[in-house]
Amino acid sequence: MQVVSITMLFRDKVYKIWWALLALTPLFVNVVEYLMGILPLKDWWYWIVESIVFTTICLALTRWCKISKRISYFYAIASLGIVELVSLAITRSFSPVSIAAATLGLFVIAIFEDQRFYSEKKNEQKIKLLEKESERDYLTGLLNYRALSQEINRLANNNEIHNIVIGALDIDHFKKINDTYGHFVGNEVLKLKYFSTVFREQIHSAFPKHGYVYRFGGEEFTIVVSNHSLEEVYQLLQSIEKFFNNKSIVTKEGMKLIISFSCSLTDRLNDELLDTTLKRADKMLYSVKNNGRGWIVTDQHHQRPQKPSLERKINNNY
Repeated sequence: MQVVSITMLFRDKVYKIWWALLALTPLFVNVVEYLMGILPLKDWWYWIVESIVFTTICLALTRWCKISKRISYFYAIASLGIVELVSLAITRSFSPVSIAAATLGLFVIAIFEDQRFYSEKKNEQKIKLLEKESERDYLTGLLNYRALSQEINRLANNNEIHNIVIGALDIDHFKKINDTYGHFVGNEVLKLKYFSTVFREQIHSAFPKHGYVYRFGGEEFTIVVSNHSLEEVYQLLQSIEKFFNNKSIVTKEGMKLIISFSCSLTDRLNDELLDTTLKRADKMLYSVKNNGRGWIVTDQHHQRPQKPSLERKINNNY
């Protein structure tokens, strides 16, 4: 009967009732055996000692952080067998059945439970892998909109986050790339070694554990940076813009393309819903796209930089 309580105690969710059952089970069993005439009443003190000893052992094993629950459970079952054998020796109740139950029976239970632990661990790993894959865009490897929603909820409930910058970003004239060179070339521009990789590496390097890039859909991306200023993010994006402006992308077919992007950056206001911040960034991006593209607008930088039009540079490559 104690095996049930032990098994439940070494699962992920532990309820106090199992501790109570673990402590009371030896007393209950011994009382039943006394009423059946199997045990004498004079050994009542040992029933209490047996309960206290084994409950203490299980308590120590559940709090032993250096070993896994799987190993702790095996130790608990082994301890139960030892305590039971000592009890049989003290009460002189040895019999083939009682010895087999305290040794072979518990060993078989431990083997089956070990297999259960193993199966549950494998299933947890598969679930985590599927969850991870469901949060990634298959083409670019970036986090997707589902992951963005989860990150926004996490940041909104984190008291350690004191500032959040959200950016909406769009590759300029991406439809023209697809129409002129085909979708395979467009995919090359988006995926590894090109646009997505450069952005991911630059953002993660500049803002480790605080900066992430998401593919919002199509050629649209979202940047979320926490605990850093809008100016820091703006300066980084300026450097990335110069990188793309000065470096041609060479496709597998040998074609050279120069791409640019339009971007808007905004700070989350105090007590503002992050969805509201995201929508404002998206609205600001449309103002950029409607005024020539190829530049970055922020809450502090509203005017287009005085420099040669990136749009003309892009069009010169078609």
